[in-house]
Amino acid sequence: MIIQYPMMYRYVFFFWLLLPFVGLSAQISRGGSPLPLFDSELEVLNDMAESMPGLPLTVQQHYTVSDKPEKGTPLRFAHTYDVTLSPKNSGYVTNKIDGTTIWRLLIESKGAYSLNLIFDQFALAPGCSLYIYNPDQSVVLGAFTHQNNLPSGRLATAPIPGDQIIVEYHQPAGQSKRSLLEIGSVNHDFLNLFSLKSISRFNRSGSCNPDFTCETDDLWLEAGQSVARIMVNGRDLCSGTLINNTRQDGKPYFLTAAHCITDMNDPATAIFTFNYQVPGCDGRVEGAFTQTLSGSFMRAYVEDLDVTLLEMSEIPPAIYRPYWAGWDRTTNPQGEVTTIHHPQGDVKKVAKSEDAPTTASFNASSPGGIPFIGNSHWRIAIWSEGTTEGGSSGSPLFTNEGKLIGSLSGGSATCSNPVNDYFARLNRVWDYYEDESQQLAFWLDPDETGASSLNGLQFYNEQEEVFRLSNFMFEDVAGMEKYSGSSGFWSGHNVFGDQAFAEQYGPFSGVTLHGVYVMPARSDFSLTQDVNISVWQGVTEPEVKILSRSNINLLSLPANREYFWRFNEPLNTHGNIWVGVELKYNTQTDSVVIYHSLYNPSKQVGTAWVMDPNNQWKNLAERENSIYPVSFWIDLLASNVRDLDTSNIVPTITDFMVYPNPVINEIRFHIPDFTGYAMLELYNQSGQKVIEHRVPVLDSAGKVAHHGIFPGLYIYRLYAGDKVYNGKIYIKAD
Repeated sequence: MIIQYPMMYRYVFFFWLLLPFVGLSAQISRGGSPLPLFDSELEVLNDMAESMPGLPLTVQQHYTVSDKPEKGTPLRFAHTYDVTLSPKNSGYVTNKIDGTTIWRLLIESKGAYSLNLIFDQFALAPGCSLYIYNPDQSVVLGAFTHQNNLPSGRLATAPIPGDQIIVEYHQPAGQSKRSLLEIGSVNHDFLNLFSLKSISRFNRSGSCNPDFTCETDDLWLEAGQSVARIMVNGRDLCSGTLINNTRQDGKPYFLTAAHCITDMNDPATAIFTFNYQVPGCDGRVEGAFTQTLSGSFMRAYVEDLDVTLLEMSEIPPAIYRPYWAGWDRTTNPQGEVTTIHHPQGDVKKVAKSEDAPTTASFNASSPGGIPFIGNSHWRIAIWSEGTTEGGSSGSPLFTNEGKLIGSLSGGSATCSNPVNDYFARLNRVWDYYEDESQQLAFWLDPDETGASSLNGLQFYNEQEEVFRLSNFMFEDVAGMEKYSGSSGFWSGHNVFGDQAFAEQYGPFSGVTLHGVYVMPARSDFSLTQDVNISVWQGVTEPEVKILSRSNINLLSLPANREYFWRFNEPLNTHGNIWVGVELKYNTQTDSVVIYHSLYNPSKQVGTAWVMDPNNQWKNLAERENSIYPVSFWIDLLASNVRDLDTSNIVPTITDFMVYPNPVINEIRFHIPDFTGYAMLELYNQSGQKVIEHRVPVLDSAGKVAHHGIFPGLYIYRLYAGDKVYNGKIYIKAD
């Protein structure tokens, strides 16, 4: 973001924030794991390590770990060391019994909080794979395969915490085609971008900024899925938007500010991060940084209008839940406007202005000293909620219809004085220049339809669309409770000796699972203590373990930081599903505790289960009379969600039922022995209430239309007299 000061204007370039977790996707990993690293091998790697020189004195003088980067100065989190490291000149090579050749290289830069790499040559042969990890293998990126090869021949990687990083390359026996691998840059994090043992950049933005996931309108929850962060050259950060084109073909165009790109080679090493946001509107819990893509192509660059259009190297996969934002070339926007962004490299935030923006000149210049064209920006006179900060550059300005009309160039707004921010006007940059490399029209309206506006796009069809499923209700508050007498936590080591904690989902007639989210409330750092995350299937209780990730070290599961396990392959299953954490250590210390819902009088059914030392499962709420209905904060990432179909079922006089399921036009319900008014509430998967209807019920039967609600999976709550009914229902498109 460019910051405006009286009589003086400067450009600001931004640092980037990316948090990888063990076993998760970064630049779309292809599954697998590196070889175990034994102490003897680590000694050899350290003896042959490539060590970076100390940070230049100028860096040490201008930056400290405790600093919050100031507006008006270059915001950079890492120092770049230019290197030329390859299997030909560094590391060491060994051969396995099966003939596989292994190359390993340890790189260190003393005092770094994290390290990331840029490969100037990256072309893996089919069958070959590459991993990047820290010495204890608590954080692993990969496998990278030939599917990660980019036309540029380069690859940028996510930061790995710590001041040592290991690169491991596998070439199978009989592979005659050689891979091309050469590391050209090592980036040393000096701003404490991410450290497993200390505070990261989370919550570094101003306290006035509302969290994106606290939005209650589906319009914004959908539009916000188009916003991502972009890291350039392993050092700088901006925000930007995945944007639709008139062919509506899912071409992954990404709009950001021109001043975020300092070199025409930058797009090749850009990394885009999706869904870095707090889960469930809980500002205590840092979202995972694991859904990333690497590499892009420059499509349009307009320096004096401060707009850049990139095309990502591949379409974001369905599990990233991407949305292609719509746009509007209006010259006279009306009503409230909103921006969604990543201030200070923090989780996704929102700023709103109650007043329509006005056309204005932004009296600043490009990094090359070229003044901006007059009347090329929208001016936000004052934000009524939130503000923008360093790291927000390139973020979208949305109309009250959720359509993009501009991207952030800069301004002087702060939490204490949220006035005067400037967004480059979409209508101005559209075709101001004739050259296709300096306009948006050629790319966003390739068939010259002349469209003045375009709706957003859900690229993936109903079967492919991915949902985050959670049993947390809107009113649920996450916490952790102990049994009476302080004899241990409900979801950790306790007097009962519980060995596992699982959350129940279903029953499904069918579902495709893609991953699991776990929210730790407490986790002590330990090199010796591990847990498993597992998925069970059963009829009335967890019976058969159908998938498990074993030996997850507690270093990878820090408290108040969302952990995401992405499955190597989607899992198709049905029936009742339980997903949870198994403790794999014996200690009286509560080394890990999982968040659960605190007392909520509206929650009638507990979905949390525990397994005792005798491997017996029971619902947690049945253990003691003092335990209320509880849900563990363990979420599922799922698609093709099909609850048991009740479309053709006629309820009997003794049944409670909400039907049909799926719903097409109206929701019907049967409440035994009830006549009067019932209250129906419907919540989306983010826990936000989307409808509330007072419905007449005659002779046990009631119904209500659902027009205007987005298709998808919802949680219903039905109040009838002194009874409350809860459940899930899937709404299909009309």
